[in-house]
Amino acid sequence: MIKLLIIFLLGFPHSGFCKTVKLGDSSFQNKKISFPSSQPEVRRSSISCFDNADCADNQECVALQCENVCKNSICLTGTYCIAAGQERPHEFKCVQCVIDAHCSKGLFCDTDHTCKKEDPCKNAVCPEAAPYCLPEPYKTLPYTCVQCMTDEHCPPVAGLSRSCIEGNCLFNIDGNIPQKFREKVPEKTVPVEPDPVQSYGESADDYENGYDEEVSNYDGEYPDYVEEENDLYY
Repeated sequence: MIKLLIIFLLGFPHSGFCKTVKLGDSSFQNKKISFPSSQPEVRRSSISCFDNADCADNQECVALQCENVCKNSICLTGTYCIAAGQERPHEFKCVQCVIDAHCSKGLFCDTDHTCKKEDPCKNAVCPEAAPYCLPEPYKTLPYTCVQCMTDEHCPPVAGLSRSCIEGNCLFNIDGNIPQKFREKVPEKTVPVEPDPVQSYGESADDYENGYDEEVSNYDGEYPDYVEEENDLYY
């Protein structure tokens, strides 16, 4: 009876049935059993800062993480956030533009983060004979190529000096430079001395003092012409 019971149990597998494997089976040896940890693993990389000093200048410490200062920034409509720079680390500022797409058509975003008109001379191609560019349209071009911008761009030729006149190097000879561009030399003026003015405004006191002085110095002798004039009356 016991034998029949053993045979019956061996004929039907159950939950406690254990599979037999062949020794040296690689499929069984490569299988690993992982056991769940009772405590979560704390990774060191989850904490990047404790204050702003632990982060780069364009970042700030938020919840123990270094984040870009513009992530939580608030700028008015039409302005954009950038890092304030080394002078104000871990801060942001709002600017007019960051890229060209932030500007209107025909404008570009300059390095100071303001929208400016495109410089027509930026990509200008000028010949060697006129290597300097003026932002003025010429025929079909948005710019003009000229010989010079200043007199320093016009060195002497054959011993003759030249001047830069309206983008051209002109020789400094008579009749070659238009009158309106000639340097005006101030005329030398000779100071006019005022005419000597005779003084007739002596006061009565000065006149009397002078008369008294002449009388006191009189020695009683008259000139000859005075004596001859007195003889006419006798």
